[in-house]
Amino acid sequence: MTAATYQYVDLPDASVVTTRALLTARENITDTVAARAMMCIHGGAGFGKTLAVNTCLRELEPAGEDVRKITFRARPTARAVRYELFTALDLAGEPPRHPSEFDRLLKTALAERPRTFLVDEAQWLNGEACGSRGSW
Repeated sequence: MTAATYQYVDLPDASVVTTRALLTARENITDTVAARAMMCIHGGAGFGKTLAVNTCLRELEPAGEDVRKITFRARPTARAVRYELFTALDLAGEPPRHPSEFDRLLKTALAERPRTFLVDEAQWLNGEACGSRGSW
């Protein structure tokens, strides 16, 4: 993840202040990544969720963690999710046209090695995109 992911990047002499909430987020994110599990950070707009996650994940990168960030538009289709994953995984070639081929390609790529995906604005995902009605 690059410095461009930080909201304060254009502020001269700005830095992140380590608060109790940031320390808690760091501990939880570290444990979640180590366990290869999922977690959700939620709260009101402007509470610093994205800043906290970006700060913590940036610290993990030197340890060799492969962090990929994905942001979906509102209510993406299963097809849109497939394309975003294809792009985030830096897969070569053209994306498959048929959902079953696409799913097989993604599952194979995801099984190759562990990665951490940051899904920003996950509340925009709907049932189809999450697989409850799709082919995942």
